Order: sequence, then C-alpha cells, then structure tokens
Amino acid sequence: MPANLLYVAYPMRLDLTAANAIQTYSTVRELQEVMPGTLLVVPRWLRERSAFAQLGALHLPRPAVNKLSRFVPWAGWSYIERTVYSAMLVLWLAARRLLGRGFGVLYVRDAVCAAWLAASRPVHGAQLVYEVHDLESAHPSKASRWPRGFWARFLPWIDRRALRGSCQVVSLTEAFRQWAAKRNIRAADEIAVIPDAYDPELYYPVDAAEARRDLGLPENVYIVGYSGLTFAYRRLDLLVEAFRCVASEDPAALLVLVGGRPDEVKALREQARELGIERNVVTTGQITQVEAGKYVSASDVLVIPDTVTGLTASPLKLFEYMAAGRPVVCKDMPALREIVDERAAVFFRPGDAAELGVALAALRRDPERREGMGRAAAEEAGQYTYRARARKIAQVVEDCL
Repeated sequence: MPANLLYVAYPMRLDLTAANAIQTYSTVRELQEVMPGTLLVVPRWLRERSAFAQLGALHLPRPAVNKLSRFVPWAGWSYIERTVYSAMLVLWLAARRLLGRGFGVLYVRDAVCAAWLAASRPVHGAQLVYEVHDLESAHPSKASRWPRGFWARFLPWIDRRALRGSCQVVSLTEAFRQWAAKRNIRAADEIAVIPDAYDPELYYPVDAAEARRDLGLPENVYIVGYSGLTFAYRRLDLLVEAFRCVASEDPAALLVLVGGRPDEVKALREQARELGIERNVVTTGQITQVEAGKYVSASDVLVIPDTVTGLTASPLKLFEYMAAGRPVVCKDMPALREIVDERAAVFFRPGDAAELGVALAALRRDPERREGMGRAAAEEAGQYTYRARARKIAQVVEDCL
C-alpha cells in the first residue's frame, strides 16, 4: 500500500506574498513531519525563485497562459492555463505509475486541477482529496461574459467533478459542509472540516509596548490594526471610513494598515485624506511575515472588515490575530463565528461602517474589556496551529489509502 502523498497546489507566486502560498508552504512543512515522504508539486515560470524549494518541492513548468491577460483582459486565460498544467501533471503521474512509483493519494487545493485529476483517475490511479476554498460556479464573472453558454456549463462541471470525484472533501468551514450536505453534493460524513491555521513561531502574545518600540510607533495611543498581504476585495475602504468615528473622539488614535500593493495603498490614503484623517492612517506596503507579526502585536484591536468568500471563509489573519492575544472586530458571518465568539470578538453587520466605527470606539474606551478579550482569543487559538492542521489532514489521507 503506497504511503506517500502528493500535495498539489497552484500558487500564482512562489515568494510567499499571498495567503494561499503561505498556507500551502506552512501546511506542507508540517505534513512532511507528520507524514514523511510527502511531496509538494507547484508550477514555476522559467527560473523563478521559489520559497517552496526549501521543502524539496517538485517544480513543473508553468504554462503561463494567464500572462496574456496583460494584453487581453479575460479571466478565462487562468482556466486554460490550469487545464494545460493539469494535463502535464496527469502525464507525469502516469509515467510514475508505470515505473511503480505512483502516489497513493493526491491532496489538491485548486478546483481546476482537482476536476481534471478526478476525471483522469483511471490514468494515474491515485485517490483524490480535494480541499475546497470556493465554488467556481459561484463567480461566473471571473471567466467573463464570453462565451456565456460555455462558462455556464464548464464552471459547474469543475465544481461537480472536484467535489464528487474525490475520495473525501476537506472544507475549511462547517458552514460549507452543511450547505453541501443539504444539497446532496456530498454526504456530511464525506466532508472533513479543517480550518486554516497560524504559525506559532511568528504569532504569539507579545507586549504591545515592546512591539511599538521596535517599530517606532507611539506607545500610549490607541492603535487599530489590519494585516493582509494585499487588500483586494477585503473592504479596507469600509475600515478607513469607520475609523473616522474613532479619530473624532481621539485625534491621536492610529489606524495601521499592514500590506497592500502600491495602487491599493494609494487609493486608501486618498480616501483618508478626503475624510480628514490622513494623519491618523499608517500604511506599510507589502512587508515580510515577521514584520507583519510585529505590527499585529503592536495593535490594541485587530479588524477583519470583510472576506473574499462567504461559506468557505477561513482567513489566515483571524487565527494570527487570535494567536497574538488581541481582540478581533469582524464581519458577522457564520464561518467566522465557528472559530471565534463574543468572548474574544465583536461582530458588526456586513458593510455597516457606522456599526464598525462604534465598535472600535467602544473598545478604545474600555481597556479592561480589551485585555479580557485578548486572553480569550489566545486561549482559543492554541488548537489552530499548522501542526494540528497537518495531523487532521494526515488522518483524512490515511482513511483514503
């Protein structure tokens, strides 16, 4: 019985500047400790530098079809690219199988790759575990309006093939598990819930004053923080608008936005200027994980204004915030309430900047409440390390062997 595992991921960048790359790297690092022999395969464009080389990853050539979107904007390029890559992967797996070195299980976190690998199982012979992060058919606009009829059929086929063609499905949330079971997509006992995680070497309770001294931030002001490598689709504009409520009560208070590409940072700074709170907003641009961890520790309160997905939302930052021992203020949604409750978090109605602002201002006035919430957050975070996540994945894989 094969005991080895192939972890299949499709990060668009290999330098750990995106959440999916960080999650892949950290998960596989721990899986290699829990399940020796685990191999990671990722695509690489030419001789692109790759942080995954440290894990002994196999780099197959990236077709790079999606680079055409620079000239002809069309999200369909991404689907073509991942389909071509999947064909390359199937051929490689078939060759290994012929040589008697096939894999027992393929753990796949990309929907397109999962669909094609499920469809080609007679060729490569491996069981498939699919970690679902979103439904492709839930976002038909990603593939553009043309050709409408094709995408209306192809995107649901991807979801159906990936979800039903796998030995077992891994969901980040119980909300998605229940949703899928009610619609008879998969039986509830065929879907394992394994949330995202955090790295305890980077995120742990640190005295805020110490972190602020290291960063050159004022020690005696109220700081609201947000940490994300990019800001796209996370509604940071909502947070900036809400912070005006805090700044009106406390002109010295700071909103620290960690991460963001230059155009994203520029847009938020312009918004802050228009609101008259530009002096209250600190931006860092994209920085290392270690530096980001320091800014998280320097904050009094940490915010999640929105998430990219709904039923499958399990943002890394939530676990990092909790591990740092800081109160969380976040959008009210079932997927987040699975992880954190009112002991450690304040929830606000989706899209309601006024309610978010009131929550942030109330926490500013109540340091004792902040301290208690921070302790509760750190206590709850302990079960969500990457090592714990790897152990759960290993159990799912072993059940499929």
